Amino acid sequence: LAHYENTRAQFETWAASGWANHKMVGYWMLNSHWPSFYGNLIDYYMSPGGAYYGAKKGLRPLSAVFDYYATGDKSQARILVFNQTPGDVHDLSVRVRVYDLDGTLRDDRSASHVAVPFNGATQAMTLPRYPGSSPVFFVRCQLFDGSGRLVVNNVYWQSQKDDDLGPRENDEVMTLKQERWADMTALNAMQSVTVEAEATQVTTGDERHVTIRLRNPSGRIAFFERVTLSATRESNEILPIGYDDNYVTIFPGETAEIHGTIRKGAKSAWVKIEGYNTPAHSVPIQ
Repeated sequence: LAHYENTRAQFETWAASGWANHKMVGYWMLNSHWPSFYGNLIDYYMSPGGAYYGAKKGLRPLSAVFDYYATGDKSQARILVFNQTPGDVHDLSVRVRVYDLDGTLRDDRSASHVAVPFNGATQAMTLPRYPGSSPVFFVRCQLFDGSGRLVVNNVYWQSQKDDDLGPRENDEVMTLKQERWADMTALNAMQSVTVEAEATQVTTGDERHVTIRLRNPSGRIAFFERVTLSATRESNEILPIGYDDNYVTIFPGETAEIHGTIRKGAKSAWVKIEGYNTPAHSVPIQ
C-alpha cells in the first residue's frame, strides 16, 4: 500500500490543475511494462493501481483541491475549485476539515456560493499552518453542488516538513533535484483500526456487481483501505475488474461504499480488506 500512497494524492492535484490532460500521461502511465513498475494506472495483470483512482478523481469535471502549501512563502495553503466543464458553474459549497493522525478534528471551515468559470479555477479559501498538529495530518476537501449533493471527497496527507525544491523559481517547474523530502514516517505510528465490512452482489446482464460497505466504528482514522474481490478466501484478486473507488480513507464513525464490477462468469465469493493501519481480513459476499 505504501507503494501508492503519495501517487494517488499527487495525481488528484496534478490532474485537476490540468497537468494530467497532456496525452503523454495516457501512454506513460496507462500500463506498467513490469509487474511492479511504480506509479502505473493499470498494472501488468490489469489491476487498477493507486494512481488510477487519484487520476480519476483529479480529472472529474469539478474538483476541490488542496495545494500542499506549494506557493509563496508557504505560510498558507490554497483550496481551489476547478471546473473542467464547458459551462460556468455557480452556487457550489466547499467544506474542508483537518484531522490529526489520532483522528482529532483540528479545523473545520466552509465556503458557500462559490462560482467557477468554465475551464477555470476559483480559490475558495486558504488554510493556515497547524504547528500544534501531529507531524503528519489529513486534509479532507468536500465539494457540494447547489442542491447540497456531495460531488467530490478528496483526502490528502500533509507533513509538517515540506518538500524543498531549492530556489523559489523551482516551485513552478518539475525538478528532480529536490533538496529535502516531506517526512511521512509518522504514518507508520498510526494506531491500528479494525474496519467492519459487508458485501452483497447482483447480476445484471453480462456483469456481476458487488457493493462493499466499510464502516469505521472507532474514533481513529482508517487510512488507505483497499478492497479486492476473489473467488476463495485465499485466492488472488479476480482480474480484469473495475472498482468505482479504492484506497479510501474512512474517518471516525463513518462508512465508505465501494462498487466492484466483474464479468458474469467470474466467481466472486470473498472480499479482502487491508489498510495502512488496518489488519488484513476477509468477509464472504452475501
